[in-house]
Amino acid sequence: MISVRFLGTGGARFVVAKQIRASGGIWLRFEPDVAGDGPTTQIHVDPGPGALVRATSVVPPCDPAALDALVLSHKHLDHAGDINVMIEAMTQGGWRKRGQVLAPQDAFEGEAVIFPYAAKFVASTTFTQASAGPYAINDVALRTSLRHHHGVETYGMHFAYRGQTISYLPCTRFFDGLAEDYAAHRPDVLIVNVLRFRDTIDADHLTFDEAKHVFSIVRPRVGVMTHFSTKMLEARPEKLAQEIEDELGIRMYAAYDGWTLDATTEIAAVAPSR
Repeated sequence: MISVRFLGTGGARFVVAKQIRASGGIWLRFEPDVAGDGPTTQIHVDPGPGALVRATSVVPPCDPAALDALVLSHKHLDHAGDINVMIEAMTQGGWRKRGQVLAPQDAFEGEAVIFPYAAKFVASTTFTQASAGPYAINDVALRTSLRHHHGVETYGMHFAYRGQTISYLPCTRFFDGLAEDYAAHRPDVLIVNVLRFRDTIDADHLTFDEAKHVFSIVRPRVGVMTHFSTKMLEARPEKLAQEIEDELGIRMYAAYDGWTLDATTEIAAVAPSR
């Protein structure tokens, strides 16, 4: 069974600063259908500000000490603000050397967001690279996308587990080849950060219409939008998700704080489209 828990769905500095939507990231759980048939793997993606509080306060709570890996798409603080405290929680204050941290190299070096002392607490650290992998996290195989256009080193993620793939497209400016790169991984679930609604600002983020185009090319069985700005919230993400579903025939959701997507059930409920 695969579940995707959204500990935060806010994007843009104002939404995060005001916590209009939380910024705790995404918690993935990969659990075998039969007890004893391999380990349960838990991965926390992009633990932004408040991630630890969100993880421990949701019902039922997420247990940081049970995490197998922390993964960053990039080092901007709305995605990485709580990475060090989550490392400490995963390793029980550094007393239990365990787990993995996977992130672009610039998250560890230069203007690093992962502190050297914290990195020493984990069993392994990995510099993710463009179109690379698989990186093994127990039975989960993580592959990365091509490099995104986002100012700092940024990669999307494709988590493959027992014949199913969950893909995450984080922040980026739209560019030729983006959608096709994700389509090549044939994701069953595609989660896309959709910060902008319809505007002409010069920003390294997708607009709603650009995200809709990506969904039309990738054609996952289940699509999810997250990482919303105030303009997207004013436009009602659930209404926009329904618009994509009606137009493209893809089962679509707009994530909200604390929501858990039962990916296995959702995928099974959708007839094969490819």
